[in-house]
Amino acid sequence: MQNRIKKFIEEKGISRYKFWQDTKLGRDTAYRLCNDPNYIPTGSVLDKICTTYRVQPGEFLLWLPDDEPSFEAMADSPIFETEEVRDINKHSRNQSTDQVGRVVLPFERKSA
Repeated sequence: MQNRIKKFIEEKGISRYKFWQDTKLGRDTAYRLCNDPNYIPTGSVLDKICTTYRVQPGEFLLWLPDDEPSFEAMADSPIFETEEVRDINKHSRNQSTDQVGRVVLPFERKSA
């Protein structure tokens, strides 16, 4: 898990100081979130950020498996985002529905 607060505030044109003031977080917490992508905020900190900027946590948190490169290494790659979106769209188009209208997954269910 990584936080993308630095990128989030840069995209919104918000300084670290303004982020601290807006969210009313402790100074050390606010600046650490901006400076350390490996620092994961607590639930109450998440709530303050989401409430202040009216966003979901997914706007500034990212989960990466341990065996994949860090977000910073992937962030500048347009292929990363494009392929991810393309894969999601491909899977959603390939879904079919059963007679009741439920989504049928593209694999067979096997009993034990």
